[in-house]
Order: sequence, then C-alpha cells, then structure tokens
Amino acid sequence: MKTKVFIDGHEGTTGLRIHERLSSRSDIELVPIAEDKRKDPAAITQCLKEADIAFLCLPDSAAREAVALAKDCDVRIIDTSTAHRTAEGWTYGFPELSSHQSEDIAKSSRVGNPGCHASGVISLIQPLVQSGMMPDDYPVSAVSLTGYSGGGKKMIGQYESADKGTDLFAPRQYGLVQQHKHLKEIVAVCGLSQAPVFTPIVDDYYSGMEVMIPVFTKLLNGQPGKDDIWQILASHYEDCPFVHVVPEDADMGGFIAANAMSGYDDMKILVSGNDDRVVLTSLFDNLGKGASGAAIQNMNIMMGVDPTTGLNLSK
Repeated sequence: MKTKVFIDGHEGTTGLRIHERLSSRSDIELVPIAEDKRKDPAAITQCLKEADIAFLCLPDSAAREAVALAKDCDVRIIDTSTAHRTAEGWTYGFPELSSHQSEDIAKSSRVGNPGCHASGVISLIQPLVQSGMMPDDYPVSAVSLTGYSGGGKKMIGQYESADKGTDLFAPRQYGLVQQHKHLKEIVAVCGLSQAPVFTPIVDDYYSGMEVMIPVFTKLLNGQPGKDDIWQILASHYEDCPFVHVVPEDADMGGFIAANAMSGYDDMKILVSGNDDRVVLTSLFDNLGKGASGAAIQNMNIMMGVDPTTGLNLSK
C-alpha cells in the first residue's frame, strides 16, 4: 500500500527537490493540488485529509495556517519552515541527535525539519555539550558559507541573471545584527546558555554549505586535545549513514571546498588544527541534509522504511 504524500509549497527550492525525489518512488503516491488552488484553504484542507504525510515548504506564517487547517485531519506533518522547530509538541527532525531521537521521530505526528545553518552548527556542537566536554556557556562562534540556492527563487534569479551586479561575484556577509532565525533552535537543541556569534555568508555558487566553528581547547572541560574532540564526534556518529566524521589522517589537499557535498543528502565532519586551536567543519548540501534530504530522511523514518531510501549518499 502506497503512502500518500502532500507537498504544500512544491514550487520552491525545497519543495521542488522533495517532489523530484518522491515522484519516482513506487511506494509513494503524491497528492496533487491544482495550480489555481495552491492558496485556497479549502483545497489545501482536502489535500491534508487525503494525505498520510504532508510536507510544509512554506513561509512561517503560511506554515502556521496550514497546521491550523490540519487540526481535524489524520495527517502527519513535516514542517520545513522555522515556525515549529522549537514548538511544544513538535519533534526536532535531526535523527542523529541521540540514540532515541530517531525513535521519537518515528512516533511523532509533528516534526520540525532543521534549518540548514542550524544543522551544521548542531552537528558539531551538540555532541560536545552532551558529552560534557564543552560547557554550556562556551563562547561559540560560527561562520557558515552557503550557495545562493538557499535564498530561494528570487535570489537564484539574481545570481543567475546575465546582468547581475559586481557585488554578486563575491562572498556576501548577512545577518549583521546577530538575530538570524536559526539561532533559537541552535541554542535550544545544543543546550547552550547563550547564543553564538553567527556569521552567515552567501557566495556565487549554486549549492553546498560549509559551517566552521573555531574552538580553543583550554576553554573546554578537561582541556582535551584535537584527537579527543575527534573521538567524541566519531563515537557519536559511529555507523551513521548520514553523518561521516572524516578520519584524522585524511588528505584534503590543504583545502575544504564549500560545494564538496553539493547534490548529496549526507554530511561530512572534519576536525583540523592542533591541540590548542581546533576548527570544526561541517560539509553538506544546503538543499540536501540542510533541507529536502533531511525532510525525506524524516519521512522515511516515520514510514518505517530504510532512512536512506530515495536519497543520494556520498558513501
């Protein structure tokens, strides 16, 4: 029996990739909505009633409206917006958080899909805080470099325009007032007592993300060395098909390219530096493990099938 899936907002970059990945699956039946009914509450409600699982690929306000429409529907929801990631009654959709997070997602009817920047920071920091190595008041600082596809259709159009401005050929820092919408979930999920200094940067390439966090080991509990940090991360993600901690002796050629995981739905973590100063790097596709790939992984878990089904993994 096929699982009926409705994608509310399938025209955006996240919804479009989810639609592409699911349209070829024999175990999925997509619930369609007429083009002229995409914003019609009655039509959306009918689709939600027909679906077993619904993806909300919408702005925050529209996602809240869709959840309200679904209150009398027997549908399980995966929301890719910021609206419900830390909301009561919702399960955070990063299965690798702990040994029981995947089980919680499997049982949940409401899953908040993580933000792309947040996924990178959380993947690096949460295991260290959970282990007790990193104090909850550690002064975390993160730089996140992403491709322009994360900005949606409008930004894609700007970057791919034949007459784009000279500023679009260079990296551009944004979120300058330190109020980025992903900070709330980073603090909550990692168990931090204060928000990080967070610097997001968009650059002139389509997709791929590189999140970098510098660490002074003398500020960690027990003053561990680089190998100790690597071991905590490696143990946390051991045998995980979606997060791979790169071996310490791996030859990266002296460079880490932010688009190295473009097109893939998994993530790589690198630990570089020395015993005094360490740089943690999370590499993934902002549209993959940072958005649609993560959403489909969560859907697979909720369906009780292999989490990697229909996804493109690097190894």
